[in-house]
Amino acid sequence: MEMHQVRYFLAVARHLNFTRAAEEVRVAQPALTRAIQKLEIELQGPLFRRERANTHLTELGKVMLPHLQAAHSAAETARRHAETMRTQNIGSLSLGVSTDAESDGLSKLLLQAASEMPEVEFSIEALPTFEVERRLMAGEFDAALLAPLMEKNERLDLYLVHDDDLVVAFGEPHRFLSQTVVPLEALDGEPLVERIGCPVEDAVAAAMNARGLGRNVRHRCNDLRWMATIVRQGQGCAILPRSRAEFHGLTFKALDGLALSYRTALATVSGRRYSRALGWLIQQVNCEAGSRSAKAFSGRAGR
Repeated sequence: MEMHQVRYFLAVARHLNFTRAAEEVRVAQPALTRAIQKLEIELQGPLFRRERANTHLTELGKVMLPHLQAAHSAAETARRHAETMRTQNIGSLSLGVSTDAESDGLSKLLLQAASEMPEVEFSIEALPTFEVERRLMAGEFDAALLAPLMEKNERLDLYLVHDDDLVVAFGEPHRFLSQTVVPLEALDGEPLVERIGCPVEDAVAAAMNARGLGRNVRHRCNDLRWMATIVRQGQGCAILPRSRAEFHGLTFKALDGLALSYRTALATVSGRRYSRALGWLIQQVNCEAGSRSAKAFSGRAGR
């Protein structure tokens, strides 16, 4: 039994007229008649008696009517529920954003998404990286913008958004101003402004310690705006991603002698289904990444 047969049967039962029923369901009358005949074969008996202007339900038709009405109602309810779920999947996108993330590229994509999919409702919350990742894993975010990426999490699929060089930012005048690059060794004893909670700082500290270089941290700060002000006033040098130093208008030189970059990626939980809006965003991030692998960090095959 197919649902269009049930729908046609109910239309004829309402009108007791095959012509008007065919008009209601918008099919040719012969097609409606054939569908009713197939239903009668399946139910092993006639459902209607056609006596000129006196078309009426048979006893079998009367018995089947409430059952087929219930089947049609259940199918319509299921369809509406499916449509509601589809709309919900399209209509919202919750993102957690690391406070250390380079978000300019993603913000442009979100604006494009808002233009192309006006029904999408965005929710964006900026938090420390560890908190963003925790809430992503707990299902509180659909996706997250994580940075800096220092270690792989095998439960996450990562899509590269930005890969930044590290630079040494400083106030003027400064002896680094005349140099093309700043080697790591030049930071030996140099007053530094440390970014609190940033794993890049830990990596740089480990590299300096391994080479016997003295790390002279004069100030600590967890906010880039304050860091930029401190550096600009000549109170110490800061090791920052190039894009952040440029954004805050700082003077800087490339950091040399350390194979380390500042990576920002869009993260989703591996195996978790995502909405059409998030699927669009992932596709755009992949396009922006160009020839880079969409799973450069996790090594998993793309979906």
